[in-house]
Amino acid sequence: MRTILIILAAWHGANGVFMLVAPEAWYAFVPDVTETGPANLHFIRDIGLAFMASAAGLVAATRAEAPAAILLAPAIFLGGHAGIHLVELFEHGATAATALRDTALILVPGFLPLAFFRRRRLEGRMA
Repeated sequence: MRTILIILAAWHGANGVFMLVAPEAWYAFVPDVTETGPANLHFIRDIGLAFMASAAGLVAATRAEAPAAILLAPAIFLGGHAGIHLVELFEHGATAATALRDTALILVPGFLPLAFFRRRRLEGRMA
């Protein structure tokens, strides 16, 4: 689990840094984002900070003694973000390639912190 948490932290942290330091480039680079409307650079940077904060929580969770609660904020933001994408996939439809891309790059990395939170709770690491 530790290795997966580090990979997730690197993935989400890198996305957050990209959003914060180059929001216009991020907007142009990420597939289908331009379909959501015009770029709001302030909003993109705000969300970048949420990804960076989630990454910090994931790093903190790599400690063996870390309580389940340390994963709560990353699970809420990243899982919520993944949930929104999942609903949109069903509401708006998607090609197989788009569904596969979103599953690999958004859904799985977004829902894993929730799975790890639940696992730690089951292990009794509540505090």
